[in-house]
Amino acid sequence: MSESTFEEEPQKSTTDDIAKSVAGSSDNGGAGDGSTSNSDDKVVVKADDRAVKASKLAVLFVIVLTAVAFSAVTYVFTNNEETNNFEIQFDDFAYQVSTVAQDEAESVFGILVYHALTISSYCIDTGIEWPFVSIPHFETRGNTNNRFSKALQVSLVPLVRKEVKEEWEEYAWNKQSWVQEGVDLSSILHREYLGPDLTVPAIPSKVFRFQEGTAGGAPVPEDGAGVGYGPADYGVVWQQAPAPHDPSVINFNLLSHPSFARAYKAMWESTKAVLSEVIDLSFLYQGAILDEIEHPHSFLMQPIYSTLADENKTIDDRDSLVGFLVAVLPWDSYFANLLPAHIQGMVVAVYNSCGDSFTYRLNGPEAVYLGEGDLHDSKYSHLGIVSAFSPSGSLNYSSESSVVQDSCDYELRMYPSASFEDSYRSESPWIYALVVLSLFVFTAGVFVIYDWTVQRRNTKVVSKAKQTNAIVSALFPSNVRDRILRDAEEQAKHAEENNQRNKLAFGSAQKQQLKSFLDGEDANMASHPFGTKPIADLFPSATVMFADIVGFTAWSSAREPTQVFTLLETVYHSFDTIAKRRRVFKVETVGDCYVAVTGLPDPRPDHAVVMARFAKECLVEMAQVSKTLEVQLGPDTGDLAMRIGIHSGPVTAGVLRGEKSRFQLFGDTVNTAARIESSGERNRIHMSEETAKLLVAGGKGHWVIQRSDFVQAKGKGALETFWLDPQLRSSPSITSGGKYNNASNNPFAEMKPRVATVDEKSQRLISWNVDVLGRLIKRVIARRNALSRLGRMRSNSVASKNEPFLSFLGTEKTDDGSSTVLDEVTEIIQLPAFDAVVIENQEEPDSIMIDEEVSEKLSKLTTTIASMYRDNPFHNFEHASHVTMSVVKLLSRIVTADALAENQKEQQEGGGAASMLHDFTFGITSDPLTQFACVFAALIHDVDHAGVPNTQLAKENTHLAKLYRNKSIAEQNSVDLSWDLFMDHEYTSLRQEICPSADDLKRFRQLVVNSVMATDIMDKDLKELRNARWDKAFSEKAPTESPAETVNRKATIVIEHLLQASDVAHTMQHWHIFRKWNERLFQELFVAFENGRAEKNPSEFWYQGELGFFDFYIIPLAKKLKDCGVFGVSSDEYLNYAEKNRREWEAKGREIVESMVQKYLQERQEELEEADPPRHPLVAESFQPRLQQTRNESKQNHDVERTII
Repeated sequence: MSESTFEEEPQKSTTDDIAKSVAGSSDNGGAGDGSTSNSDDKVVVKADDRAVKASKLAVLFVIVLTAVAFSAVTYVFTNNEETNNFEIQFDDFAYQVSTVAQDEAESVFGILVYHALTISSYCIDTGIEWPFVSIPHFETRGNTNNRFSKALQVSLVPLVRKEVKEEWEEYAWNKQSWVQEGVDLSSILHREYLGPDLTVPAIPSKVFRFQEGTAGGAPVPEDGAGVGYGPADYGVVWQQAPAPHDPSVINFNLLSHPSFARAYKAMWESTKAVLSEVIDLSFLYQGAILDEIEHPHSFLMQPIYSTLADENKTIDDRDSLVGFLVAVLPWDSYFANLLPAHIQGMVVAVYNSCGDSFTYRLNGPEAVYLGEGDLHDSKYSHLGIVSAFSPSGSLNYSSESSVVQDSCDYELRMYPSASFEDSYRSESPWIYALVVLSLFVFTAGVFVIYDWTVQRRNTKVVSKAKQTNAIVSALFPSNVRDRILRDAEEQAKHAEENNQRNKLAFGSAQKQQLKSFLDGEDANMASHPFGTKPIADLFPSATVMFADIVGFTAWSSAREPTQVFTLLETVYHSFDTIAKRRRVFKVETVGDCYVAVTGLPDPRPDHAVVMARFAKECLVEMAQVSKTLEVQLGPDTGDLAMRIGIHSGPVTAGVLRGEKSRFQLFGDTVNTAARIESSGERNRIHMSEETAKLLVAGGKGHWVIQRSDFVQAKGKGALETFWLDPQLRSSPSITSGGKYNNASNNPFAEMKPRVATVDEKSQRLISWNVDVLGRLIKRVIARRNALSRLGRMRSNSVASKNEPFLSFLGTEKTDDGSSTVLDEVTEIIQLPAFDAVVIENQEEPDSIMIDEEVSEKLSKLTTTIASMYRDNPFHNFEHASHVTMSVVKLLSRIVTADALAENQKEQQEGGGAASMLHDFTFGITSDPLTQFACVFAALIHDVDHAGVPNTQLAKENTHLAKLYRNKSIAEQNSVDLSWDLFMDHEYTSLRQEICPSADDLKRFRQLVVNSVMATDIMDKDLKELRNARWDKAFSEKAPTESPAETVNRKATIVIEHLLQASDVAHTMQHWHIFRKWNERLFQELFVAFENGRAEKNPSEFWYQGELGFFDFYIIPLAKKLKDCGVFGVSSDEYLNYAEKNRREWEAKGREIVESMVQKYLQERQEELEEADPPRHPLVAESFQPRLQQTRNESKQNHDVERTII
């Protein structure tokens, strides 16, 4: 009995009682009609209950049945997908195996053809007549052939006629010394067999033939009978590579062996190379080669002709056949390295027309010989793929060929194995089936719970409905009752329609449609943009914010495009997160400007307060993000700041429809907000009077600070504006005035002596430098790992844990100046040659993990180098980091291979693109150690710089001047100090990671020395030498030398100019960056002048000096970067900025020099007056004449220049 059944009884009683009581007082008999209707209703309800219960059971049954069916279908579908994937993958890898094996065979045939042609060419050039031919250095040539063709051995077999047999035997006996020479070249292979003296026995004195019953035959003298066809009678084994330690096979007549005779006949008749059947060929090398002799081998017979008329010989040319090469080919080598390491269990059965068959199993790069016959699993026979194995250049027979019986055609039959299939099988079908079943079970459970909830609610509703119906039925006749209920339904329906019409009438639809668009719900907007009324509305109370990144344009000019977008994406994503939390609507971003609004699409009375909080959080977030990103994006990133403007008022907002529809703001409020932002200050929130009043009205008057001056806004005139200064705990770095307490804002801060401590900004610079050097070390390790895997690592390691101090790579200096760092500068530094195999085998550097100890030492080394810089305004660690950043940018912007070979795609196969890039960039891109050396040189190039030029340093420090012969004193001192630090025992593990061999360490030092010495641009002699070396490398009259020497010469001079350009990169970047570093250099020289460390006041020559610097050094240097063609678009960028800065300086330089002088003098005066403790009056008074003299000199020079103009 159901729950509803229990509840119906009391309801029935109650209804009947009410009906009876009402009927008793009724005069029209309506009660009787009602009782009859109620009885009918009860019958209908009971029938409906039974139908509902039946339908519920049916639904549950359908759910269960559907769950089982869908689970089964899911399992079958997923299992079939895995089967299809397995078969598709097998087809792909089978095609790869057949293609690569075919390509390998093509390569072998091509190499052997080339070897034959070189022998023919040698004989033609030297006039040697066949068969009396001995090829010089055949051991070396042949081993090279074997290495690339994967052959075990190659033998030269001259064809000898019966008439010259005795003459040949005498010739062979006299020329047998090649055997001993070959054995001496590869003594390791022969020492165990021949003993320590490596004495080789004599060769057989007579030509001998094959004897049936032995592998190669005992030395049975040839009886005179020839082969019977072809231009000669015998084919005698002569020179071999590797040379045999048992020369008993020499003078063996190969044509007496049935297999070789058949191959020879086919080769002679077809003039093509011939591949033999599977045969034991160990008699040819008699154990001189380590080999699995029980594995299948074949030989390749390549004809040698006496002419070079045409590589495709015709039948008419076959009489010019004078010999042939025999290469012993192990089939193992053809199936090795065909598959990736994770692919296991592909079976390859090899068939030939001579009746041979054998099987290999390919497990990644390894080929495992299974045995003779076709040994694949018959379960996979239906998946077998057959591929012909017939390289071009070999004999390719048809069924009608007259020589088909003398040759063997091969084909590959590839099958998967159980292990191969297992690698593509998983538990996914069962898992997916169970997941589907679980979903249906969950759905059924939800359905039951939902049904119980609905049933419970319906029971209550029905109970109330029965009571209401009973009352209405008791008061009114049944027909009246039904009409009342119908009228109620109609009224509810009409009320809903009227409500919709009222909304449209009062204009609410536009706001709702606009909100739908902003929420992404209006799907018809894009497809029908102009078919409806525009979505737009006026919002009378809104607050608009414009936020701009101060210094972004100058900052981005020194960065790569990816770094620019990294900054913008990170900053704006942080702002978006705050906006979502604050319910602020982000309108758009235009360049580095962020636009947001509050008060729409949902109006709110506190829109100004919300926007003020949002702006403050954005300001704080920018300060945090910029400092965090400085480690990744380099110097000056932490100095970036926001400038924010806020204005409140009415805003017209809407969807500007069309292609790429956008939500837009319009109106005077938007324009005013933009003006407010542009007239603000960095790290401050500037707001209009309207916004300030709203904040005061909202109880935030203590946030508002009136600006002392009026703002002149375009189209607005003078505006009274205010600063926003909400006292939030998250902004301790901002003062009440709204500026960062950053000493770098004062470029003329007093110079301090070098200190070992590191401030926060320097620590960020150190972290960035460590990150850059660490990424380059990963590249060095990746290349070294590839060399190690290929067995090409040099063994002269000098970076062991217990090594002695390696002073031999430095220059031993004495007071008499016998040797200096400058003496190490060389015209040509030998860079590694390009190796396509190394490039192909090199792993992704980012996947490499640097040892924790190495990382720690790298960080400590960089920190120590930073502490070795003096606190000069210009020559300091920050400037060194700026130079490093320029080097990294130029290295990263080196032209790509796609730009070089856009129309030469065929060269991009097999390392062609990498090879072309190597040649075009003179090898700089191929050697990570070279790139690391460039960055390291930039980092150390100004270590311990004294803040004065070398000429002054020579006067002040006579010991250094004598030590370095008055040449490049600061630069040589920087190299010596940094190199001594780098070579300290503490950094042994770091050196071992960077330069594992003495050759690497030597090349690393050469690169560092050349690079740092190139930064001395004031020494005229050195400058002329560098210019001469540039002309020597890039002029049309370059010296005649090897291509490698030419490339290395160009690479050396390009690296030097890369450091030169980076050292003065600020002159070839944005005007603001140029001004920043130009002012700091001016200050450094001005301080030196004030301290009596310079003879001339820099203000006297600064304007004209900068123009000359641009004309005679900067712009020519930028043009050199462009002319060498290595740096792609960066060279154009540097040249354009240099020319633009030169024009700006010419127009504004005089005023800038005057302002720098006045600024410096004013600050020095303030320092004297506000010194704590106060300085002695005599000191201040004695300084006054010097200050006045400087002012007069500056003014006099400026007046003279104006008069001349």
